[in-house]
Amino acid sequence: MKQNRNTSENQQTKKPKNRKLTRGAMSILLTALFIAGVVLINIILSVVTDSHPLYIDVTENASYQLQKETKEYLSEVKDPVDIYVLQKETDFESGDSSTYKYRVQANKLIHAMENSSDNITLHYVDLAAEPTFTTPYTQVDWTKSHAILVKSGDLYRAVDLTDLFDFDQEQYSQYGTIVITGQKVEQALTTAIVNVTTKEKTKVTVLTGQGEQDMSAFTKLLENNAYEIETVSLLNESISDDSEFVIIYDPDVDLDDKAYETLTKWLDNDGKFGHNLFYFPNDQHKLSDFPNLNALLADYGMEVQYGYIYENSENYIIPGANHYISIYDYGEDTTYTDNLRNFSIPVVMMLTMPVKITDDTMAKPLLTSSDKSFLFPRDMEEKDLKSFEPKTESLNGAAIGIRNDGTEGSKNSSVVVIGSYDALTTNYLSSTAYNNAAYFVNLFNTLSNRDDISVVIEGKDPSSNELGITSMNAILFPSILVRFVIPIAVLVIGLIIWIRRRHK
Repeated sequence: MKQNRNTSENQQTKKPKNRKLTRGAMSILLTALFIAGVVLINIILSVVTDSHPLYIDVTENASYQLQKETKEYLSEVKDPVDIYVLQKETDFESGDSSTYKYRVQANKLIHAMENSSDNITLHYVDLAAEPTFTTPYTQVDWTKSHAILVKSGDLYRAVDLTDLFDFDQEQYSQYGTIVITGQKVEQALTTAIVNVTTKEKTKVTVLTGQGEQDMSAFTKLLENNAYEIETVSLLNESISDDSEFVIIYDPDVDLDDKAYETLTKWLDNDGKFGHNLFYFPNDQHKLSDFPNLNALLADYGMEVQYGYIYENSENYIIPGANHYISIYDYGEDTTYTDNLRNFSIPVVMMLTMPVKITDDTMAKPLLTSSDKSFLFPRDMEEKDLKSFEPKTESLNGAAIGIRNDGTEGSKNSSVVVIGSYDALTTNYLSSTAYNNAAYFVNLFNTLSNRDDISVVIEGKDPSSNELGITSMNAILFPSILVRFVIPIAVLVIGLIIWIRRRHK
């Protein structure tokens, strides 16, 4: 009896010990499995982030994120595109304290562009190690400081450092020092992608020979949006048969009879129509000095009035400017604004000559002033100011006249009159406060029946305030968190739990 009682007591003593060992073993096993799971997730995330880097952007103006317009365009890219950065990645990001932040930002945005489309692939090419890489690209002048090559199929485009960054021109001209003051990598690379993925470019002819003003700022914008620009003088050349647009920009003299006949025939296009003329009148000469251009406008139901639109509504006047610089409403016909991404941003023009519609069956307004504005005559003399009684009304800053053969589905030929040639100057096209660049590119896209591929994108400054951490911390934080902080924290917690349970 005594032996049986001792055996029973020993068995009862062993049971708690066995349970403790079992619980301890299970705790160790669960902890080990959890740690193994975290390590496995870490490995997977590391592999993924090596090819698709993960960044959390906490900068005030989202400096390291693509803009909505860029993402929308890139998501629709159908053709395979290769982006070659012509340096090692570490070299591309290198620089002194003033340029480093811009280069880092540029590189992260390039990665973001790759991640925005399955059809975009990013490469880094060390030209020192691969000097023959540039050999096939014979149309590129490799003596220039090209930083990136964008390629799709047989089409390619080189992107220069000056395309990617803004520089302090005074520092460079006086001291030869390159000081980066801003980046425009989104604009530059999206522009390049547009050009290499657009197989057939729409041709635009800029007329010369009548003393026209320089409009290189706008033709550059059109080229960025995959338009092909040619320059023609009607004095000794002809307009290409495949050109869809002709631009007459602030001519100093009228068209002669031969040029007038050439233009009218081109617009008629042997009864097929389908051509578009953009005309920016000269405000320094009397209208009577341009009889042929006036006759051409009359054929499309419009005429230019001799004077300026004087805006008298405070809501339309640019702050700090005079009454001749103002914003304009978009016309009621939404045909030419449907593809605009942002209707809340206005178009601004200065010294604008009103465009009067003489036949509303052909012509319609594109841009209008407020109903408090009036026409201030160009030839108004000071002695007449006291007796001047202006008529306030909404005036047209731009209008379009349309002709066709009258049958359903026929093509249109259009004449567009923009009352201010200043509307296409660099100051207004480059300003993100105004919609000039987007509106006029969209107008060309609409008239040529192209999908809206406007790439008017704002550059960002990475030096703005952050939410408590630096830009580089914002970039590196997710990687450190996943690769180090979480695994170490899990390991420490597991050891604490195991030690506490073992000593119970």
